Amino acid sequence: MFAKRSLKTMVLAALTAAITSGTAFAGDLTVFSTSDIHGSIIGWNYFTAKPADVGLAKISTLIKEARSQKGPNDAILVVDGGDILQGTPLDTYMVQHPKEWKTHPMFDAFNTIGYDAIELGNHEFNFGLDFLKKAIGKNKNVLAANVIDDKTGKTWNGVRPYLMKTVTIDGEKVKVGIIGTDTPAIPNFEDPSHFAGVHFVDQVPVFKQCIKELQAKGADIIIGITHSGVPRDDRAGSENQVVDIAKACPELSLLICAHNHVVIDNKSGIVGPDGTKYPDSVINGVPVVESGKDGKFLGKSVLTINKKNGKWHVDKVATQAISVKGVADDPQIVNQVKPWHDKTLKHLQTVIGKASAEFVGAESNHQDSAIVDLVNEVQRHYAGTQLSASASFNTSQNIAKGDITLQEMSGLYIYENYLYGIEINGAELRKYMEHAAHFYGKSPDYNYDMLQGVDYTIDMTKPEGQRIVKLQYQGKDVKDTDKFTMAINDYRMNGGSGYMEAMGYTNGKKPKIVFDSMRKYGDDGQMRNLMIRYVQEKGTITPKCDHNWNVIK
Repeated sequence: MFAKRSLKTMVLAALTAAITSGTAFAGDLTVFSTSDIHGSIIGWNYFTAKPADVGLAKISTLIKEARSQKGPNDAILVVDGGDILQGTPLDTYMVQHPKEWKTHPMFDAFNTIGYDAIELGNHEFNFGLDFLKKAIGKNKNVLAANVIDDKTGKTWNGVRPYLMKTVTIDGEKVKVGIIGTDTPAIPNFEDPSHFAGVHFVDQVPVFKQCIKELQAKGADIIIGITHSGVPRDDRAGSENQVVDIAKACPELSLLICAHNHVVIDNKSGIVGPDGTKYPDSVINGVPVVESGKDGKFLGKSVLTINKKNGKWHVDKVATQAISVKGVADDPQIVNQVKPWHDKTLKHLQTVIGKASAEFVGAESNHQDSAIVDLVNEVQRHYAGTQLSASASFNTSQNIAKGDITLQEMSGLYIYENYLYGIEINGAELRKYMEHAAHFYGKSPDYNYDMLQGVDYTIDMTKPEGQRIVKLQYQGKDVKDTDKFTMAINDYRMNGGSGYMEAMGYTNGKKPKIVFDSMRKYGDDGQMRNLMIRYVQEKGTITPKCDHNWNVIK
């Protein structure tokens, strides 16, 4: 009896102390986040036709488990950081067959899982605003505060700048404001016709304004989602604004980022563009988290909060990226997407031609190869240029001897790029190639362009800017005044990876255009479609490597 009375007295005393100190309610708000899912719904690699540890079906399994274990004093939110509608052949099938569907399977999966907020990524603008509106459908939780309507000067009406979610913590209502913005650098790598009617503004002032508005509406906690990342040397600061946002907006309790396809959490830490280290991935007191790509990881941010003197405070935030490796697909998501998955698989088995021998993708990102030479030959063929530049986009994709299927072509050229032919001089060509040499052997390897049509040597023992030690066209040294035409994709043409800037084309200036595949072929002018068309026209292709370049290490 004495023990029971003592325990009761202790509990009452603790409760009285909590009330007196102003801290009576506490619990955890867990924010699960994904980013750059790129059309991966089930655990399947469409390019290799094998199971893979990717996708929203595995994410769903983890979230369902977390919800089943949620404590009575805790709450859960689920958000996505964008790049949804491009990436897998399933996504491509939806683009090519828009009349077959009313709701997009990616958003169907988001809705089934129960996402609270979804931010647009740059790839959402690959196919025009009409397609994007159809994909969004009736969803009211899609964000992009800095996508501005040209006519109204306000956030585009297809999305919202922010939303307010009310959750329950320890029996108390907590208002959580969620702001979403997209990288304003979209015009640097997207055709203007794809976003006609809107423009993109700097994220920092938009974040600051949204924070003010949410605070005025009574938000207790504010979370940010940005489809941009930590600045890095291959992408301009305007493209990746995480550091700037965190420094300008200490009111944020959490900043979820995307776009760079990396994992950021307490364990990883962050190194800023100036070399500044941010231990635990916390910038200016703002915890930052990113969960890679394709649904390989699920971001988990646990905000421990309590109420002090009538106001909610975040005491600490723990972030981690949870791997989906070995996690089973949620059958509900699998069954939901199965009709589109089956249609995609069937479509990918369409035979488009033959290969007389195998084209090997391995090591094509750092040495001359028949498979990249094929891409460059296709680019030169349709653009009608002397030269061509291309990266290796998927080193795991081969073209087997025998029948060539759409699956192999989809795996070889995995982006929705268009093709340009431009006119440059010898000095600009050398600058382009020096810039490419800067990326040799670095990740991500899609930044490293290999050229066809000239013979050259890269000496990696030389200082940057002096690494192209041999450069010849048809057996003669290239002069600064020589004129050339060169094929490149629209990502490069619009500033991707800094190649245009390296040649001196800044402030909207661009080289003379001699070919534009979109103008000539429309949607059929995408490089993947041109690759398919080339094989169909040739009937049979043979692997050839001209060994026109080498590297001294």
